[in-house]
Amino acid sequence: MSAATRPTRFRPAPFRSFFSRLSFLFLAMILALGGSSLLIAFRASRHLFDEVEQLLNREYAGSIAEELKPLVADGFSKDKIGSAIHLMMVLNPMVEIYLLDPAGAILAFFAAPPETLARNRIDVAPLDEFIGKKGFVPIYGDDPRSREAKKPFSAARLPMAGDSGYVYVILRGQGFDRSLAAVSSDYYLRSAFATFLAALAATAALGLILFFLLTKPLQRLAAAAKSFERGDYRFRIPAPGKDEIGDLSRAFNDMAASVEESVGKLKATEKQRSDLMANVSHDLRSPLASLRGHLETVMMKDGELDPERRRAFLETALRNAASLQKLVEELFDLAKLEARQYRLETERFPLAELVQDVVLKRKAVADAKAVTLDYRPEEGIPPIEGDIALIERALTNVLDNAVAFSPAGGEITVAVARGGGSQTVVVRDRGPGIDPEDLPRIFERFYRADKSRGRDGEGTGLGLAIAKEIAELHGGRILAENNPDGGASFRISLPEK
Repeated sequence: MSAATRPTRFRPAPFRSFFSRLSFLFLAMILALGGSSLLIAFRASRHLFDEVEQLLNREYAGSIAEELKPLVADGFSKDKIGSAIHLMMVLNPMVEIYLLDPAGAILAFFAAPPETLARNRIDVAPLDEFIGKKGFVPIYGDDPRSREAKKPFSAARLPMAGDSGYVYVILRGQGFDRSLAAVSSDYYLRSAFATFLAALAATAALGLILFFLLTKPLQRLAAAAKSFERGDYRFRIPAPGKDEIGDLSRAFNDMAASVEESVGKLKATEKQRSDLMANVSHDLRSPLASLRGHLETVMMKDGELDPERRRAFLETALRNAASLQKLVEELFDLAKLEARQYRLETERFPLAELVQDVVLKRKAVADAKAVTLDYRPEEGIPPIEGDIALIERALTNVLDNAVAFSPAGGEITVAVARGGGSQTVVVRDRGPGIDPEDLPRIFERFYRADKSRGRDGEGTGLGLAIAKEIAELHGGRILAENNPDGGASFRISLPEK
């Protein structure tokens, strides 16, 4: 990319750019997601720990019940079972053991530390469900030391004096909870802080890199827009991707090409307007000056001029007036043709006969210059549809141009041929031809290839431009080319309708 087409880099204010806002939004989302994930992970790990502990200690209450059966066979006595329960508590101090009657009322409990209970009755439905399940299903029961908490437990039936109570074991008592809270609070804090730092570092590095890569095309778009604002329409954006940003970049390039083309056309139109004014001024100035000079001569020397000289002056003035009238009329006609304001009066007619009439009408002009006109039509050409007057004018302009640029004793060949859904009139002269640098502009208004063709200065310079507009108005075209053996050829192609 050249320095002329490279725009100034677009640098929005910090925290106002799309890249900054998108990065901060992404970081906030990642942090919120990370915090939520940590919270969910802590709760899930706690739940998993409960399930695993209940699975491992499923038969714990049953073992206690087997030890207590002989001691409560004749009836419940806390003194009889105290030493046995104490031994079990020593072996596993984190549990709490409760003995319940058949309705779930607490008969005795053994826990460390021995604090008061928050409830005196336990819902036995979870206990019956636990005992009745053969496979493992995680079940939570009432915590006697809390009015709302649920905890993992182990339970077994305990026969007592002809009745059946329960051994109800809370697998993690309050002592365990306090110790776990003291340790886990610090552990969770350190884990959360470490996770936060890791997530922040990873997100900041990867997110910023990714967002920079993703928003770089948008920055190029912004820079290109700024270049357009300054009037530089040559900048284009690389668009290799097939995503939305790539589509946007390609759409921008198409828009830029369209704008650049429109600006080029405007500049060309402005140049044509300037050239038109210059050419019109030049072409009007000469005949006006000649007309005024001859009329002033007649006025100033009216008594001294003999009738023959006076007539010569007046005839010259009349020719200049006619030239001015022709120039103005052709300018108006060309303007209407270019604006497509000309209403075609179409009808079907044989093109070959019209070309023959034009050749016969211009024969006198060609004979005056000792130029031979040779007409060679193709046989069996059907009629076409078009505006006879306009097509005749286009043919006349092209033929007059060929006569004007043919040397004395030269020959002009006029042919009509059919092919490819159109009929073509070819006018071939034997003049000096057209300079290659003049060919692209030969149909422009007032353009004269004087350097290469040595024209005599007659005409308005609008004939070929009018012929081109007439051909295009009928859906056809006109082309100019040099002949291999010398001279130039003009081809007017009109579609068969």
